Amino acid sequence: MPELPEVETIVQALKPCLTGLTPVKVLCHKAKILRTPDLLLSALGFPIKDITRKGKLILLWTSPYVWLIHLKMTGQLWWQPKIFPLPPHTHLIVSFLHSDYQLRYADLRQFGYWQIVPETKLAQVPFLQKLGPDALTVTPEILKKQLHKKKAAIKKVLLNQQCLAGLGNIYSDEALWLARIHPLTPANILTPLQIDKLAWAIRKTLRRGLKLGGTSIQNYIQPNGQKGLYQRYRFVYRREGLPCLRCGMSIRRINISSRSSYFCPVCQRL
Repeated sequence: MPELPEVETIVQALKPCLTGLTPVKVLCHKAKILRTPDLLLSALGFPIKDITRKGKLILLWTSPYVWLIHLKMTGQLWWQPKIFPLPPHTHLIVSFLHSDYQLRYADLRQFGYWQIVPETKLAQVPFLQKLGPDALTVTPEILKKQLHKKKAAIKKVLLNQQCLAGLGNIYSDEALWLARIHPLTPANILTPLQIDKLAWAIRKTLRRGLKLGGTSIQNYIQPNGQKGLYQRYRFVYRREGLPCLRCGMSIRRINISSRSSYFCPVCQRL
């Protein structure tokens, strides 16, 4: 699933392309992709004022409406000329007034969705209500508050979007390695020093992912079709059996809540 760096990279790439354009037509070939078809006609005809991110969610602002896009597991946003062939598994196409380009949504597994919400009701969207603080700007104070009384493994807690918004399997493994914290460590026993290091590691890892344009191991691509580069420079994720870049010990993999977690048994002692 695209995580914060991937989603933010998409947002920054699309912002100069979409800002000021007016959506005038939407073709949706899979009904479940568009959760609010009843609002579609009403929402057309308003220029896009901004495109932002909330956790892993993309928001297109066309006051008086907001278009919410969640890529989930395999969602992709393509910004392409109308004359280009559609990418495989394209399920939704947005056309714009006086533009030769289209915003195309492809999704192999079809778990992602689009939702149109009146701007006045945005705060009532359950998904947004439950999101925790943004991981990109987490501080030790915020992290300490979020981890307080949570006895679950720190890796499991970090994957919970109600704890921190935007973290996923890749960057949580990377941040825990940077902070030298074992992924099975109960969250509520982390020391103040460990919390300080983890907050720093989360911010550093996410900023590094942003700088490299995200991680393209499976389905993630940028709107122009380019791949991210983080996978070339990852510390532990999917490096099972390879030497730790810090101490040389072989990286190990364990399952936590049905998710693979990668760590160094020497640098990240339990």
